[in-house]
Amino acid sequence: MVTYGCCGPELAGSALKMDVLGSWLDTDWIPDHAQQNPIMLFSPQYIFDLSVLAKFVPDFALGEDYRFVDITPVDCPVALRMNDLDYVGRVTHQTGANIYVFARDEERVEVMVVASYYTDEVNCWRMTCLAAVPEAFIPVWFSFSEECKRLSEALEATDKVIVIGGKSESFVPKVHWDEIVLPDKLKHDLMEDVSSFFTKGVDVYRRLNLKPFRKLLLAGVPGTGKTMICSALAKWALEQKHVVIYVSSAVRRQGTDYGASFDKIEQALSVAASSSLPTLILLEELDAYLHEEEKALVLNVLDGNESEINDKGTLLIATTNYPEAIDERVLKRPGRLDRIFIIPETRAAVDAEKMLRQYLGTFWQDDHKGLIPALVGYPGAFIREVAVYALTQCAYDDLTELSYELLERSFNGLKSQLDARDDFLKKRGGMMFSSPVNIN
Repeated sequence: MVTYGCCGPELAGSALKMDVLGSWLDTDWIPDHAQQNPIMLFSPQYIFDLSVLAKFVPDFALGEDYRFVDITPVDCPVALRMNDLDYVGRVTHQTGANIYVFARDEERVEVMVVASYYTDEVNCWRMTCLAAVPEAFIPVWFSFSEECKRLSEALEATDKVIVIGGKSESFVPKVHWDEIVLPDKLKHDLMEDVSSFFTKGVDVYRRLNLKPFRKLLLAGVPGTGKTMICSALAKWALEQKHVVIYVSSAVRRQGTDYGASFDKIEQALSVAASSSLPTLILLEELDAYLHEEEKALVLNVLDGNESEINDKGTLLIATTNYPEAIDERVLKRPGRLDRIFIIPETRAAVDAEKMLRQYLGTFWQDDHKGLIPALVGYPGAFIREVAVYALTQCAYDDLTELSYELLERSFNGLKSQLDARDDFLKKRGGMMFSSPVNIN
């Protein structure tokens, strides 16, 4: 048996499975095709990606004017036929044994390819592929492999965010960066970090021989606007013709723990790695993914050890409401999180006023400024709810103007609800939300 190709340390876990597949080719395929002198080659998994093969144009000429014309499944006792799904549930990779058929005029050439999954030392499922290629056909096979790679990376820029593991496959972000209300320096530093990574940072990472993979964490109490910030950054990134991926922690299947699972993070990184465009990954509620069963897997990803990153750069922005719940091995080890941004409650009257003006829109009146001191220190979500509740009352009563008294009643009503909830949680020893931050 002659085998060519690379098998570095990162593929060591597949060695046993490759031996099994190779033995099957050596006994069940190669002897019947000895006149072609088949050479066994390690092959990349994108040649087994059905979505890639479906993109082949029938008249596309490979090397020496050969064309890829068909793929025929073959029974194989050492490689079960299993399907893998993409982020929207379409079948992509399919393991098992297949004959790849190429044609030139009346001539036909067959290549047997066999693929199977294996588990490595950290219990991640991966695919390994072997191909038995006629020796004279190897240049054409490499041409075919390169075209498969090109097609697998042809993820085009769109105006939608790709959703991994959610109830929908994509969404269009509506929030503009100009609508985000943050302290000026924080807002500037956050956007500067994001934009400069793609425009300058990727080249710096390459010069240092590092994977162009940067990780940011947005931390703050619930309601401070982290989701809105992510939406605005997603819109900005799409406008720059970047790919944007949102990892949803939603549970799609009743009665399962599919919500915050590592396979979603791994799938997002796989989509990012297959992109030929700069990629932004948004991962909300990072703390939810750090449960004991999968914490080591997440740590390896944050280290970059288990991550395939595209050359154009991948930026991961994670959020958390509870930074204290995140392992110190994540927060304090250099490289796992490159920078942490604390998203505060409203700290200044000017920010509270800006938020209230934004949410009230044309209903804003100058006398509404009287409520601003009471709003300082509350999360942005509370200020939004004060405005929404007041505007709802205007709609119910067919009012064309929003009086200060109605706005104040909205504030007092919502505050009393939060006070009652906090009183209940205090008795239970839980976390309180309604008291504004002391900024003195």
